[in-house]
Amino acid sequence: MTEFSERKASSKGEKLAQRLSGILALLHQGDHLDKHLLADRFQVDVRTIERDLSERLDGIVERNAQGRWQLMHAARSAIPARHLNEYARLSGTQYLFPDSSLSYLLQQLDKPGNRRTMKIQPAATEDLGATALYFARLEAAIDQCFECRFEYKGKVRRTQPYRLIHKQGIWYLAATEGERLKNFSVALVKGLEVDDGCRFSPKPEHHDYIDGKDDVWFAPETVEVVLRVAPVAAHYFTRRALLPKQRHCVDAGGALTVVSQISHPQQLLPVVRYWMPHVRIVQPKQWHEHLISELKQAIELWDAS
Repeated sequence: MTEFSERKASSKGEKLAQRLSGILALLHQGDHLDKHLLADRFQVDVRTIERDLSERLDGIVERNAQGRWQLMHAARSAIPARHLNEYARLSGTQYLFPDSSLSYLLQQLDKPGNRRTMKIQPAATEDLGATALYFARLEAAIDQCFECRFEYKGKVRRTQPYRLIHKQGIWYLAATEGERLKNFSVALVKGLEVDDGCRFSPKPEHHDYIDGKDDVWFAPETVEVVLRVAPVAAHYFTRRALLPKQRHCVDAGGALTVVSQISHPQQLLPVVRYWMPHVRIVQPKQWHEHLISELKQAIELWDAS
């Protein structure tokens, strides 16, 4: 065999190996593959792909009822790799790492715990305890569009459930009561009854509203709030949004003007109290005055005790 023929055979073997490994990688992600799309992807004839699947990967892949190719049951992983990225989106951690690629995540998971270069401190999360059964029943009610009845803060509520939302360690139920969309803490729900004889038709505008919110304060309208943040605290407001729909700009001296859309004063006031005296409410003025009044009352109570 000439040197040219050897190089040609070697190149052909490398392309074959790359193609087969690429097909297997797609299959291990849980994909069901079409031979024509594979031929386009790897720039080869469909007959070559057919030979790859039926001969070279014999015993590893099989055709399903739709005529697509998939891993044989015995060759499948317990969890397809593509589910890892979907789980990251579900749990809200898709932006936790500097690299969100599947290969990076698999690389981190493959390292023994004592050799990993990072440690994630778990956030405090409520223990649903006895209400865990309610959680499963609420999921079923949302999925099947059944109305629910329960007691909440001493009042019986009849609701149409839309979504279970996790925010800062707490689970909430987004549901309509009457015509109004509200949120309910799942841990405070009592006497849950799912009415499987009463279905409702979810309104797309409610789903759009819930999906567009980055908090659990539901209100038909919001108030634009302007804060003044001193330079010493500015970094904490710029590294991540502390308020919904937050926008900010930095002054020449390093102070920050923060603009947010707030549904209820109690959505804002705890943040301002935490960062006092470095944060001041500029607008609306009456909210600033309310905060001052609260602080004066607190000082009077402390002095009296």
